[in-house]
Amino acid sequence: MISMTASVCIDAPVEQVWKVLSELEAIVHWVPAIKRAHCPAERRGLGAARICELDQATIVETIEAWDEGRSLRYRGEGAPMMKRASNLWSVEAHGAQTLVTSTAEAELKGGVFGRLLEPLAAVMFRRLGARSLASLKYYVEHGTPFEGRIGTLLPAPSAC
Repeated sequence: MISMTASVCIDAPVEQVWKVLSELEAIVHWVPAIKRAHCPAERRGLGAARICELDQATIVETIEAWDEGRSLRYRGEGAPMMKRASNLWSVEAHGAQTLVTSTAEAELKGGVFGRLLEPLAAVMFRRLGARSLASLKYYVEHGTPFEGRIGTLLPAPSAC
């Protein structure tokens, strides 16, 4: 099992950050790997589902917990090499700034072979997670997606 927690400090009030995180289809603006996202029915709250289309896969994320204005957790299915995955997103006000924390867990397919790959996969997931958080920060603070190559986006501060 791969477990990781990452945070980013965003220069915006918690309400503004929550608005972006809770608008499930907006993920395309800050996760470049997702080409298209849509919700087939409910777009908010417990039980809502988001379908994320990537170049090589389609992932279905189902909201398992929703604490309005504070946190949401989803379970993802359909990701390449993933047996199961979940992610908890939370927001916490720090004056005029917001600390966003992402706590993710993933289990790779492949039994013993998958477990052997976990250390390598964890490094890749941490790098992708940091880039997504930096991209989220940019999107919230500028109101527009980052246009450059995601690898050129500077790492974002992890504390407020």
